[in-house]
Amino acid sequence: MTISRRTLLQRAAATLALGFSDPLRALAQAAGSAETAEDRARLVRWVTTVRTEGLDRPDVAFGRAVARVGELALGTPYEASTLEAYLKGGADPLVREPLTLWLTRFDCVTLVESSLAVARVAVHGGPPRWDAFGEQVERMRYRGGTRAGYTSRLHYFSEWIADNARRGLVRDLGQELGGEADRRPLRFMSTHRDAYPALKSQTLFEAVAAH
Repeated sequence: MTISRRTLLQRAAATLALGFSDPLRALAQAAGSAETAEDRARLVRWVTTVRTEGLDRPDVAFGRAVARVGELALGTPYEASTLEAYLKGGADPLVREPLTLWLTRFDCVTLVESSLAVARVAVHGGPPRWDAFGEQVERMRYRGGTRAGYTSRLHYFSEWIADNARRGLVRDLGQELGGEADRRPLRFMSTHRDAYPALKSQTLFEAVAAH
């Protein structure tokens, strides 16, 4: 559902009045792109399951914990363009974008990010804090682990893999499995500009096309 800029700002103001000190978080909450109580409850349940089943032990391959989280997510609704929700109310994609975190709906990439992040929270020990989960997602989702505006996000999954592999967060198994590198430039976003609301900005369009 698309809401007007006025409605978005009214909701954001109400959210701030209720105690959210972060304006970006207030906008995300107003646009429907912030987490719910059930999202937070799932984090606790899923981390507890991983630990109860002993998948957080150092002698157990980390991938088993990640796969288990993926199993726990079975049946969760798929929602396309989950990371674009904050833009639907007219938020500015040139400013630092809010960190959208959900465990109650996924697109293909956010399922991967969330499974890895929940598993890391479980393995690292300590209470399953939502901010710790967010830190894990943020360092994977953005180029070099630094969240800024729209173009700092790793929009193409092949770029996501390469950037995270360079930083030691994942291992690229492509060559090990006999894959061949595809050297064709990534142009889907720039050739389908109308599908991406943020690319109405010529500045952002040129920045995305240049990557």
